[in-house]
Amino acid sequence: MKGKRHIIILFALAIPLLAESQQVPITSQYLTNGLVINPAYAGTRDALSVNLSYRKQWARINGAPQFQTLSFHSPVNNKEKVSLGLMADYLTFGVTKDVGIYAFYAYSVRLGRGKLSMGLRGGIDLSNTNYNNLRFPDGNPADPLLMGDMKYTLPNMGVGFYYYTDSYFAGLSVPSILTYRRDETDEFRVSPDYTMFRTFFTAGTLLRVADVFKVKPSVLVRYSMHEPLEVDLNANFIFADLLWVGASYRIAEKAAVALVDLQVTPQLKVGYSYDYQLGHLNNYTSGTHEVSLRYEFAFAVSATSPRYF
Repeated sequence: MKGKRHIIILFALAIPLLAESQQVPITSQYLTNGLVINPAYAGTRDALSVNLSYRKQWARINGAPQFQTLSFHSPVNNKEKVSLGLMADYLTFGVTKDVGIYAFYAYSVRLGRGKLSMGLRGGIDLSNTNYNNLRFPDGNPADPLLMGDMKYTLPNMGVGFYYYTDSYFAGLSVPSILTYRRDETDEFRVSPDYTMFRTFFTAGTLLRVADVFKVKPSVLVRYSMHEPLEVDLNANFIFADLLWVGASYRIAEKAAVALVDLQVTPQLKVGYSYDYQLGHLNNYTSGTHEVSLRYEFAFAVSATSPRYF
């Protein structure tokens, strides 16, 4: 019975993605690498920044999503107005495998006390759903309609804006502008539809309580006309610029998140987060695990002026 429930859960997740577009998966480490949700984040670290992350969602549920990313981004000159980046991500859930490969371009200008970055991303989404890999717990054969595979390779693009100073930041983005729909021949085609946009808004500030203790509260809002409003409330406590301990609450998903980041060196930061489900999924999963690693090739800059956004 539990196995059937798992399949129902996974198909509930898979069908919207396959019918409409490849969306940006939820992550808990987006504050370490904002490039995942906002193209304008490219170059804002003022260094060549390399990010690697792995997320295993809903442990103990067979076929639950797993999400991996590898990204690079950096300013291209001393003036630091133009920045470029690359990102590859790999998402699996159920019998579906998605790959995204994207290039990023951002242009920043001085505005008031900070910088305004305007970014674009463009690339391709590759998806393959192999129904022949479906396994049913009761031993019954699969429905003939659930045989074969369904795949596509289609372009996509995104846009974003990001403003930041030494004390606060705010960002607005639509990471995936294009949507995909199946036609009468079961082929996927690009079908732009603004009502399917998922818009991301982020904002946060840095409160300097003491030289060795800072607090960084922030919020993430995800909005779509066809989905419930999703809000993440976050707070990070920073000790001596070495240890980051934080917590988040994801309202729509009813998940509490604990985060620990360690600034091993001025260049290297490693992080871990654990999501605990407070809703009905708590009966089926032991939680979600995510790890991240960021390395920046700018020792002098990072050591003398730590960046918090």
